[in-house]
Order: sequence, then C-alpha cells, then structure tokens
Amino acid sequence: MKDTAFRVAALFSDDMVLQRDKPLPVWGTGRDGMRVTVVFGEARAETVVKKGVWLAVLPPVPAGRTGCLEVMSEGAALCFTNVVSGDVWFAGGQSNMELELQNGKDGKAELAASANPGIRFYPMVKRAVVDEAYLRAEAETSWQVCGPDTAAPLSAVAYFFAREVNRETGVPIGIISCSWGGTSVSAWMSEEQLCRTRAGARYVAEYAALVAGKSDAQYQAEMGAYFRDWKAWDSRVRARREKDPAVTWETLNRECGECPWPQPAGSTSPYRPANLYHAMVRRALPFALAGFLYYQGEEDGPRAADYGEMMCYLIDQWRTDWGDDTLPFLFVQLPMYASRADLAEGLTVMDWPLLRENQWRVSRRIAHTGLAVTIDCGEFDNIHPLDKQTVGHRLALQALQKVYGKPVAADGPQFLRIEPAAGDGLRIWFTGAETGLEWRGDPAGFEIAGEDGVYHAAEAEIDGSTVVIRSEKVEAPEQCRYAWIKWGPTPLYAKNGLPAMPFRHLPWRPLGGLWGNDYRGPILGQKASRLDCFVGKPPRNDG
Repeated sequence: MKDTAFRVAALFSDDMVLQRDKPLPVWGTGRDGMRVTVVFGEARAETVVKKGVWLAVLPPVPAGRTGCLEVMSEGAALCFTNVVSGDVWFAGGQSNMELELQNGKDGKAELAASANPGIRFYPMVKRAVVDEAYLRAEAETSWQVCGPDTAAPLSAVAYFFAREVNRETGVPIGIISCSWGGTSVSAWMSEEQLCRTRAGARYVAEYAALVAGKSDAQYQAEMGAYFRDWKAWDSRVRARREKDPAVTWETLNRECGECPWPQPAGSTSPYRPANLYHAMVRRALPFALAGFLYYQGEEDGPRAADYGEMMCYLIDQWRTDWGDDTLPFLFVQLPMYASRADLAEGLTVMDWPLLRENQWRVSRRIAHTGLAVTIDCGEFDNIHPLDKQTVGHRLALQALQKVYGKPVAADGPQFLRIEPAAGDGLRIWFTGAETGLEWRGDPAGFEIAGEDGVYHAAEAEIDGSTVVIRSEKVEAPEQCRYAWIKWGPTPLYAKNGLPAMPFRHLPWRPLGGLWGNDYRGPILGQKASRLDCFVGKPPRNDG
C-alpha cells in the first residue's frame, strides 16, 4: 500500500532537467525512520527520514543523460519520466523578466515555433505566503517541455536565453521561473540579510510603518477595491488593443488611463520586503543550478543610490543559500525609459542613470557576474519594452563567453579613460572596442563639462577605437558622460553590434570605486574578502 506520508518536493516531476556535473540533492517528507533510495541511471543515493524530512544527494551525472528518476521508500515508489540532465538556470526579477513569451514582440509567431525538447521550464507558485492555498497550488505544478501548447506563460527573456544557449552548446536547458512584476530588490532577500545593511534596514522599517496597525481583513478589503480598479483598467486596455493590436502605450495611457499603482501595503503582500524570498526563492532550495538570471531594478529607481549595495547583498544571499560562491549571476542593466510625465518635467531626475551605474559597479566588483547592456532596448512611455529577443540574446552572450567558454564577444564598449585632445577636446578610450566603433544614427548622447560641472551637448567623432568630443562652450574640459539620461539617443556601438555602456567620468571620483557620490552606507570590500566583495558575511548595520 502507498504510504501517504511520503512526499517528494514539488520541483521534482516528469520532464524535469537535473543539473549536470554537480551533486544532485533530492528531498521531500516522510515518517521518521523511513529509508529512501533515489536512482537516476547509474547514480544512486540512500538516506533516512529525520524529523519528518529527508535529503538524498546523487553523485554528478554528465549532460544529456535521459531516463527515469526513481524515488523509493518503504511501501512507496515514484518514477519521474522523460528526465534529462543539463543546465538549470534560476530566472528571477520583476515584470520585464516576468513578461510572457506570448505577450512579447512577435509573440504568436515565436510561440508557434517554440517546440524544443531541449528547453524545459518550471514555474514557481506565485503567492506571497506559504499557506494551505499555496501548498495546494504547488502540488499542481510541474516541469513543462517547451512547445506551442506549454510555453505561452514562459518568461520571454528566459526563453530566448535558453534557446540560444541550447542551440550553441547542445546542452539541455531548464528554467526555474521566479519573478513578480513591480517588486523591489528587497522582496528577494531575507529580513536578516536586509538588516545587515543600512539601506536594507530602511526598506524594512519603511514598509513596517506602512502596515502598522493594519489588520489582514483591512488589507484584503483594500486589495479587493484595488483589483476592481485594475480589472476595469485592464478591460479598457484589452478592448482598445482588439481594435488596434499595434496601439502604443502613449495612446493607451491617454485613452484608458494609467495602470493603477502601487498596490495597497499589507503584511501578506508580495511587495513586503522578504515575503517572496520565503514564498518563492526558498521553495527552490537546494535544487542544483548552473546559475542565476536576474532582470530587476525599475521599482528601485527612487532608491538608486542604495541599489549597488542591495545587489551585493542579494547576490551573496542567493549564493550562500545554494552553498556555492562561484555560481554565475547574470543580470540586465536597465534600458532607456521615460514616461510622458518625465518628459513634461524635462527629464531632470537622474535615478535610472545612477541605478545603471550601480549595476555596472556591482558587475565590476563581484566575481562570476555578467551584465547585459540593453540601453538601446527601451520604449518611450512603456516600462515593459516588448523586444525580449535582444535581451535574451545579450544574456546568452554573457553565459556563452563567461560560463561556457565560447569565443564570442559578450561586452560592448565600456569607458576606460580619457586624455586631452586637440582643440579643447577629450579623447575617450574604451574596452571592448578593439574591432572599432560605429554610429547607428547621428552622433549624439555625449556631454562635456569643465571645472564648474555644467554639462553641454558635445560634438563627437569616432577615431578608430576612441571617441573625441568637444564643445565650443567648454574651454577646459574635465568631465564627460554618455547616455546619462532617462531617455535619449544611444548611437554608439562596437562593430560587433553591441552598444556602448552609459557612463560618467568625474575627475574627483575614480571609477574604480564601488558606489555613486551620494552613497552613505557601509562600503563593501574594504577588507580582503571572498568574491572580492565580502568577508564571510556582509558587514552588519552596527556602524
């Protein structure tokens, strides 16, 4: 008779991908003392249930092994079929990672052509707290083989990443989808990790103040009213799109109103710091991984000065949880974006440029990371640009070069140094420009300033692998920047087709540092450290 107390974690199902070349944890629940045996091909492991849980670790298997994963105990036996060994990538973030394949650019055509047994995906349950409803939903989840009947809700970014990496390496790719629109970076770490840093502690304290004295019943009532407003807005948008599938967000916002945002605050909200860490990230532990994909940051624009610090702590949290300081962490630098309101205000708020800079600094400072530059991929007045093919491709380039060792160019031009040029100009040198530079569109996007720090649009010309800039309004230039704006032209590319990364050069703050001018939190990496960023654990918020 089947033992109903015996369970295997929901992440294990038919059609799954198991991580190649690493020990493979398999786990679940049962009665104390039960012996459990796990077999995948020639790999075998045994364990005993203790305190209601069990964990068996299979020895590593090479890529491309297929068959059944068998899990056996006293009176119970499970066999998961069509299992393959390959690389499993954990795809996290907010709405631009969440945006579904069916809703992206050419979504219908891409979905129709998506059949590929070398790509599998698993959706984490999208609930903010682990309760009975969560467990019932989790019991219904399973891995899916990519195809027109299954891939519609798959992250478009993750799909295009997986398609290219699978094509170029021949290795089966599994995607664990773990994203939620509108979330801050603070949603994806534990309270303990957040409170190790001043910035994280502020997130926790400020949200606590929002929900102070608010009952769950009050929160649910507020959410009911919010969803009524949202559904009415969504109905207007859908109806307008039925009339014109190519309608722009500018038109939708004008005719249908802007999307109701933000949601009400509550203790069980997905936007409460740490909630999704517990309800989503930890539910995937300790499934063996190849690495992480991450696309997030839009929600943290108002806290851009803190973002680099927060990203360091996020990366440390996830790597520590998975017990591997070298797990690759590949993430996306925010593209250009501005709303109509931003344009009306003159694009004076520089939160996104500062956040992009902090993303770059993290990629420079922490080992085993890669940053996909998407500065040219934004859409005016649409914070969800539909071209996810380009984003997935550039993440794939990061992986192919830095994880798989393929001889591909992954990084476009990045600022290296400046030197004086004739005619009161500056010559800018770049890394990643060895094959030469080119304009795609009219030369633009560069600004130059003197000692007074007042920037003026600069004339720019390419000279081999350098750019020379000057302005008749600046006689003794000291500072320069490129694409340092929420929305504007980004025409500079390497001849390999990758865009130049936005940058600023301030002579009194060498770019070898980690944070922007206005950063006031603890500086990470002041001591010798692991991952070039931490000593054991990050410094605590104790001054």
